[in-house]
Amino acid sequence: MRGREDRLVFVLLFLFWLLLNGKVTVEIILVGAAVSAALTCFAHRVLHISPQGELRVLRRLPEVFCYLMWLMGQILLSNIQVIGRILTPGKKQAPAKLIWFQPGTKGDLAKLALANSITLTPGTVTVSMGPDMLCVYALDPEFGAGLKESAFAEKLKKLEEERHG
Repeated sequence: MRGREDRLVFVLLFLFWLLLNGKVTVEIILVGAAVSAALTCFAHRVLHISPQGELRVLRRLPEVFCYLMWLMGQILLSNIQVIGRILTPGKKQAPAKLIWFQPGTKGDLAKLALANSITLTPGTVTVSMGPDMLCVYALDPEFGAGLKESAFAEKLKKLEEERHG
């Protein structure tokens, strides 16, 4: 192991090992130390995962968790809208439509997260994702209204800025 960060990763893995085992014996300590050292070396050499990158990801987990909780709320609201549309068949319904827009996110990971977030939301499906455009099928034009300046894209842009900033 190389530096202080590698030792930190080793210690965290080892503590996780002990936590999962629930008891401490000489055998568990020896096997845990060997497995933790092997995983630390493997992550560093083969996967090219730096401990700094791992710590950066750990620091961003609260923001990602908040986004996922917000997304679940949006999915629930969209479910209610779709159920309302299904239960009122006599109401004049606008036809479904395709909406093309520029997401405004920079990174590929943010674009992918945006496309998946839209697809997870009932009433909308991302059907195409290009380098700078998304195409979304909306069951009702109302469901696709505001995609260009959607809260999904704004929250993901904020996560991107925190990542690079």
